[in-house]
Amino acid sequence: MVTPQMSFGEQAYDWLAQSLGVAPGKLDLARMKGSTSSSVFLVRCTRDKALQKFVLRVLDNSAWLADEPDLAAHEAAALEEAQRAGLRAPRLIAYSSDEVGFGAPVVLMSFMEGEIELRPVDFGGWLEGLAVELAAIHQHTANTFHWRYESWVEREKLAIPVWTRAPHLWERAIELVRGAEPDARQVFIHRDYHPTNVLWSQGHVSGVVDWINACRGPAGVDVAHCRTNLTLMFGPTVADNFLKLYSEQAEGFEYNPYWDMDGLLDMSMPEPEFYEPWKDFGLEEIAPEVLKQRTDAYLEGIMSRRPSRA
Repeated sequence: MVTPQMSFGEQAYDWLAQSLGVAPGKLDLARMKGSTSSSVFLVRCTRDKALQKFVLRVLDNSAWLADEPDLAAHEAAALEEAQRAGLRAPRLIAYSSDEVGFGAPVVLMSFMEGEIELRPVDFGGWLEGLAVELAAIHQHTANTFHWRYESWVEREKLAIPVWTRAPHLWERAIELVRGAEPDARQVFIHRDYHPTNVLWSQGHVSGVVDWINACRGPAGVDVAHCRTNLTLMFGPTVADNFLKLYSEQAEGFEYNPYWDMDGLLDMSMPEPEFYEPWKDFGLEEIAPEVLKQRTDAYLEGIMSRRPSRA
């Protein structure tokens, strides 16, 4: 989905034109919907006598950039790693850690055909496709990839939410997440795998986008992040079905509820929220009370999966 054309200065168009091997006057940019952490643009140009499309990310989130000044290099490396692994990911075209006329670092990549589907006709097949694609990503170990997993949970700020009807479960979950992370096999993880980062064509996954957070880490981190999203979108039963489907596909995967607790605490503090891009792609608004009920029920299920000694 795109909105009307955006305009940048001559330097920006010169950089794009040089990166794509076209004349600056043959470029057209339009902002794409769905991105919340940076600005993403659809780039159209005529090259080799054909209309071609590309995607440009402008890393204009100053707070994020201050915390991670290597964001452009990180995404560029992640795209190249995904290509080496043969994954369904955009191909890196060019990047710059300088602002080159856009006011911020940029990453230029190939355009992937497909649509985001949040209301699939075949829901079971859709859920299985999500699980199969994630299992394929985790087959790659990326032994030399520079970036490593770090939790997004701010442990010092954790507190039992005032809205919960199960404070004892939250108290225990916070206690466990504040403890040591469990040992886990390290693989290539997307780190932000959820339905609005997966593209579909004719009932099959055609691509996975938004690799800027990719790193080496436990497979359970990706599984947990997707499960939390599915819980908020559709309820904990769907999240449990996703785990079952993923476990059937992912050879050697060992489920540990710790990662589910970490993922849930990351997305539910101070309270679970409706993610606005869901609306852009067809999901109706979900009432705050429903999100809270789903979150409590999901945590209850996670805690029930813990070994009796934990």
